[in-house]
Amino acid sequence: MPAFYQLGMWRVQYLQSICCVCHSNPAVVQKEGLNGKRSFFSSIICQACHESVSWRPELLQHLIPIEASDSVNSQLASPLTFQIQAAAPHLSYIRAAIIAFKYKEQVDALPVLVHAIRQLPRPKGCHATNSVIVPTPTTSNRLKKRGYDPVSVLAYYLSKHWQIPLWHGISRIDDAVSQQGLARNERQANISHAFNMNTPPPVKRLLLFDDVVTTGTTLVAIAKIITQTSPDTKIRAYCVSHGK
Repeated sequence: MPAFYQLGMWRVQYLQSICCVCHSNPAVVQKEGLNGKRSFFSSIICQACHESVSWRPELLQHLIPIEASDSVNSQLASPLTFQIQAAAPHLSYIRAAIIAFKYKEQVDALPVLVHAIRQLPRPKGCHATNSVIVPTPTTSNRLKKRGYDPVSVLAYYLSKHWQIPLWHGISRIDDAVSQQGLARNERQANISHAFNMNTPPPVKRLLLFDDVVTTGTTLVAIAKIITQTSPDTKIRAYCVSHGK
């Protein structure tokens, strides 16, 4: 993890005294009795900004079919399903923070996204010895162009939050076109063969992670690659935000 990301987080957590969203001072708000609650504490955003977001809304949970691989008779394979749990809708300051960090590498937006990640509780039954987090990989060409991988940075903080290790056993093919701006059917066709599995999963519980999920086709493609080689794995998926 590059040091400047850590320094940015430390500055906010230990030195900054204002909300990263509205720039108000939470201590002053509580002192003046402006709807402050002592039960709420965050070194990143104030209570009002926190409560303005519908965290982990059930409407953002999706059932997505995955075709199970069967070398003998794949046509008779039963579809599998897994859920995608978002931390928040792709709206308001969450959307602005993702755009600022993902496309402009504005480190000031990272604390807001880390706050969103911390709203995702660790999945029941998952811990460091039986589970791994699988970040959605980027292409080597895109990594060279951007100079950093925003999903890997966010996955690092999810790993710290859940105390579950990362696993980078999935790679993305370089000639795959970006999903941004494509329609649903175009996304499905574009992403269907965009990933490779480099090594078998070390555990049976895999927690897929992406920054933004729109149609879910990227995570479906990754899950399909995994189930083709390791059909007995248990897969769940998570993201910072979900936009329809």
